[in-house]
Amino acid sequence: MVASTLACHVNCQDRLGIWSPVVEMFTESPTDTLSLRDVAEYPQHSQHILFSMDKQQRRPDRRRGGRRGPGRGGSRQQNENEHPSSHGDHHAASNGGPRRGPNASSAPAELSQALDQTAAPPLSEPIPMDTPRFAELSGSNLVHPTIIQTITDDLKFDHMTPVQAATLNQLLPPARSDCLVQAKTGTGKTIAFLLPALQTMITQNRGANAGVSLLVISPTRELAMQIAKEATNLLQRLPQYRVRIAIGGTNKDREEKQILGGCDILIATPGRLFDHMANEDILYSLRSLDTLVLDEADRLLDMGFMKALRDIVGLLPDKKTTNRQGMLFSATMAPHVEQVAGLVLSPGYKFISTIPAGEVNTHQRVPQLLVTVPNFSSVTPAMVGCIREEAPQHAAFKAIIFAPTAALADFYGHILENLSGLPPVSILHSRISQSKRTKVTNDFRDAATAILVATDVVARGMDFPGVTTVFQVGIPLDKQSYIHRLGRTARAEADGRGIFIVTEAEAWFPKWSLKEISFVQHKADFSTASEVLSIAQRMEDADKAKIYQAWLGYYNNHLKSLKWDKEELVAQGNVYAREGLGSPDTPPIAKTTAGKMGLRGTRGLVIVPDPPRQGRGRGGGGGGGGGRDGGGGGRGGRGGGGGGRGRRGGM
Repeated sequence: MVASTLACHVNCQDRLGIWSPVVEMFTESPTDTLSLRDVAEYPQHSQHILFSMDKQQRRPDRRRGGRRGPGRGGSRQQNENEHPSSHGDHHAASNGGPRRGPNASSAPAELSQALDQTAAPPLSEPIPMDTPRFAELSGSNLVHPTIIQTITDDLKFDHMTPVQAATLNQLLPPARSDCLVQAKTGTGKTIAFLLPALQTMITQNRGANAGVSLLVISPTRELAMQIAKEATNLLQRLPQYRVRIAIGGTNKDREEKQILGGCDILIATPGRLFDHMANEDILYSLRSLDTLVLDEADRLLDMGFMKALRDIVGLLPDKKTTNRQGMLFSATMAPHVEQVAGLVLSPGYKFISTIPAGEVNTHQRVPQLLVTVPNFSSVTPAMVGCIREEAPQHAAFKAIIFAPTAALADFYGHILENLSGLPPVSILHSRISQSKRTKVTNDFRDAATAILVATDVVARGMDFPGVTTVFQVGIPLDKQSYIHRLGRTARAEADGRGIFIVTEAEAWFPKWSLKEISFVQHKADFSTASEVLSIAQRMEDADKAKIYQAWLGYYNNHLKSLKWDKEELVAQGNVYAREGLGSPDTPPIAKTTAGKMGLRGTRGLVIVPDPPRQGRGRGGGGGGGGGRDGGGGGRGGRGGGGGGRGRRGGM
């Protein structure tokens, strides 16, 4: 098959006012194959690339099981990257667009408040003044005039960002091309996919019960809330269109009622969306889906959602029969992104890269210090020493400290909160309630000087202005995680610095995984070691046990690279518990947890019986999930024998 690429220059405008490609055709021999990575690097003199991927779309297995009941028994641990949220209330009066029925807007007040508290992320790149104006879209009848009025008068956007200018011509009706777009966060990409989808929705003249027109799948709840906020803002003059959110950790029944009560735009994380799709009524509401968007597709795949995405797409109506438009937005073009593109996009889809050729990535231009310490007990004192050394070098010190796990983030945050002379400290990870996460995110975004201790939940898709320093304490999962974390600093051409703290056992990671980065070796400062240990010793034993268990779980995944066996892992963990956490005895670990880690029978481990589980339906304590029917509820308790009156499963 002949592979063709269209190299596009974006220095001209067509009659529609959108940046259009000046096409140069390159023809490969029929025997050549062209990967996404090859094509992304192909043109040497063009800022944007656009090409046709002439590949067969693979349809997933469309089989599915029966309808699942909601269940109300013992709780199941929520997905690490899904949590509660809500949808917004479109509160402005409508002055345009088709009207549909008296019940076509609004949301419960508490849900609207959650979105009101979600600040839209600032653009991390300045908008050039030579890009087209949004007003030109109205003059060309490409976008509904009410939405243009909202963009220009209410949101005060005049010129498009380069990402918007490069993509809208392909995404808007009447073209409605399926597109894979390479775009960084903070470049206006959300409006780039919302605007075409909303225009399609408005021009369809859909009835009041037409179901969902736009489905956006996001890797995290924070990003989902940001997208919903921007959709709500764009539709503030068209309140008859309803935005809903489906993300893990919130009240699933309430979400279900809101979606079935009327939903035009649904923003969801994969796990919760798939749970909802077990409800045939919600599945029916997706029967006429006009647009499917995967935002941060590379991150969705990095987080292991490929199977969930296959299952979700497999439950949707066949793309060929519904004329559904597909859009994928991704910061990187890793090989697995091509796989999901074949799942969501039609053969012949367009690829548009909005990253200028030759642009230097953050990890290639930001100074990075490497601090190597002898053992894990030295990590926390070294971190404190680095912070105290770094903070005075900035008039407004604003730092993000990345920890490998939520428990370690809590630990580092607790230590810093109990030390004097430091800026305000906050903690952010998936185990924190959504309301608190929203407040922490907004407070840190607005702060001039602050310290945020976080997990990878903020490594991508979140823009915080003015971050001077990114600390990475311990090795990340992989090279891409390191790069994306570092990308939280030095945004919009600002200065920034990275500080990477590893033990000698972890020194292989910067040496081999990050070998292209020129680290500056920096000596550790352990002067606060006794103070740090004193704070740790005063912690509750249960908290120390959580940190110890999380430490074992994380480094259990790196045994091969560390050149450890299970016994060495436990031995190192026990030393860390004594000398790093101030625990006089080895913290216990539950039998089931040890089994899941493959550590049963490992010398040095203190294993205790599992704590009683909730929702088993024994005595009078559980059974809420089974109710009268004894197990009818989807994921509730098993029995429900003595669990009160219960509710009928599957309702």
